[in-house]
Amino acid sequence: MAKHPQGYVPAAAMLGTAPLSQYPRNQNFLRFITRPDGTTPNSWADLTCGHCGREVVAGVVAEYVNVRWLLCVSCQLPSVVTPSAQFPGAKFGPAIHGLPDAVALAYEEARNCLSVNAHAAAEMVCRQILAHTAVDKGAKLDLKFFQYVDYLVEKGFVLESMKSWVNQIKDNGNQTTHELPTVDRARAESTVSLTAYLLKLVYEMEHLAKQNSPPKP
Repeated sequence: MAKHPQGYVPAAAMLGTAPLSQYPRNQNFLRFITRPDGTTPNSWADLTCGHCGREVVAGVVAEYVNVRWLLCVSCQLPSVVTPSAQFPGAKFGPAIHGLPDAVALAYEEARNCLSVNAHAAAEMVCRQILAHTAVDKGAKLDLKFFQYVDYLVEKGFVLESMKSWVNQIKDNGNQTTHELPTVDRARAESTVSLTAYLLKLVYEMEHLAKQNSPPKP
């Protein structure tokens, strides 16, 4: 068997697919893993599930020092939570209905970028969503990004008073595309939130109105 450095715990052993007797130095590792039985307060933990997006009280399957293995009571899929991170991370931003397929995929990508702290990537995707939305609503291809904003305003998809925050989606995306800025989470969340609001105005409101309009006589 290959030699491993002292303290090495193979994934197969941790998953129970290899006999722990093969790794005698690591048997003490398991002594510190606790498995709550559901009857104590530490058996449950608040979780925004990275799989289904629901806010739930998840079951604590196991705990090692300050790492918890949780099970979502809604979708029954696992998550790992440490003091500084969650895997998979919870998606940021609201679910939006009525989007074209390409826009829906891009918006989910922006949300997923934030779930893994890829802040600059999220802003670049939002910039592309802005352009694609304008083209989808009739703008010509290969315009400059400020022209896409102008088009959305001219056609009434965005009010003139809203133009400043739509420009912010463009400006933040431009900076992350052409420079190498350090984008903090607050700014990236703001960019994704503004993009979500734009998509609600352009797509979701019309979708909801069509779904819930009274039947014609």
